[in-house]
Amino acid sequence: MGAFVKLLGLLLFFYFLLIAIVAPLFDGQVAVPKHMLHPVLVDLKRWYTQQYGAYLVSEKPHFFVGLFGF
Repeated sequence: MGAFVKLLGLLLFFYFLLIAIVAPLFDGQVAVPKHMLHPVLVDLKRWYTQQYGAYLVSEKPHFFVGLFGF
């Protein structure tokens, strides 16, 4: 049982590390100009908005940009 708990802890650590890196890169695109971003990040955002119809990400309303504090 101890090995299972350690494996689960390791998996959760890598998942949270991934989220800690990806979330600011994706969400930061709301406030940063497009020309300052890597094309892979821009393509990922474009795909996400087309696939899921994310209004807040595509339209960038002022209140949503203000949530990021930029």
